Amino acid sequence: MTGMRSGADVRGFYQALGVELPGWAQTEASVRCFADPDSHEHQDRDPSCSVNLDSGAFNCHRCGAHGGAYDAALATGRSPRAAIDLMIAHGLTDRRPRNNTSQQPSRTGARSSSSTAADHGAMRSGSQQPTHPESLRRHGRGLDERTTRLREWSALLHGNRELLERLRDERGWESGTLRELSIGFDGARITVPVTDERRSVQGVLRLRVEDSQRPKVLAAPGTRLGLIPHPALEPRRALLLVEGPSDMLAARSAGLPAIAVPGTYEWRGEWAHALVDRAIAVAMDCDRPGRQAALRIANDLERNRATRVQIIDLAPSRDDGYDLSDWLHGGNQQLAFTARAYTSEQYRRILEAADRTNAASAGPSAAKGSATPTMAAGATHAGVGRSHGCARF
Repeated sequence: MTGMRSGADVRGFYQALGVELPGWAQTEASVRCFADPDSHEHQDRDPSCSVNLDSGAFNCHRCGAHGGAYDAALATGRSPRAAIDLMIAHGLTDRRPRNNTSQQPSRTGARSSSSTAADHGAMRSGSQQPTHPESLRRHGRGLDERTTRLREWSALLHGNRELLERLRDERGWESGTLRELSIGFDGARITVPVTDERRSVQGVLRLRVEDSQRPKVLAAPGTRLGLIPHPALEPRRALLLVEGPSDMLAARSAGLPAIAVPGTYEWRGEWAHALVDRAIAVAMDCDRPGRQAALRIANDLERNRATRVQIIDLAPSRDDGYDLSDWLHGGNQQLAFTARAYTSEQYRRILEAADRTNAASAGPSAAKGSATPTMAAGATHAGVGRSHGCARF
């Protein structure tokens, strides 16, 4: 085999291995460890492995398993021949001439000639990336052209009455909110611009329209993730941080000054600097990753002098990913936030109590991956009551 050719499809390669890479990721994608999941507590429920989207190399930061694309294929049960065929099919390598010999790559945990080529070859993001936003794919395109394309997509969305009605009925998105934030439709997905504090376009997120579209969200090539919209563009001092642009659009359509964190694992500590002197309520999804992300975000905000930080748990009795869109769709009103607000210290104690309760109830013979106890149970064991000083929006 020779080195990798341009146009390699790392996402498609890992999808063929049964490893779903988050659509948000631009350079490193966080996933559960697929090389040795049994060595992790709860089969690595909180992803500790990362995949490099340029090289296809993976590295588990807990168990130490690592390697190139070839090693990843072996780790997921492919034969050496099948591993090479998959790499060829997805552009991670080319076939060598028959008279060109090389040392056979090693198993997971060691670098090899093939995996080294995969690790260091120059590649683009794969064919799973969208083909529509050409202005974001090519180098040298200016802000004016990006803005023009976003306007075209916005016009396409707002000229599609049927789609607008569907988005309002199914997701609670009002057309006025969509127009205000320049939300569009590129013919396949909903487009959400990512801008900086000067409204300069940093990229585009593409949300699925149909449930069959995978993944839920794609970042157009070249996108630099950030909070959506940028906090500097929101004049209100009290803000609600939510998980993902869909929840943000539903919240803003309901009159709440919501800012979207791109995803559970996409929060960056430096973003807290844009929220200094603000009163922040953090409302992530009702599952373990969402709750842990909420605590991590709250801690970063407090270290960066946010005026007041609280964590909202929308459904303490649930652990199934129930989110703000679900909560609003159920007819809940903003005043109900007050009964679900915690300080970061209260929330930390509850999460720790829930972990202790889970360990005690599971016992040494329990199967890995058992469900996390509800927040309500954790609050009971921690002896924590809810805060009633939630920021008013």
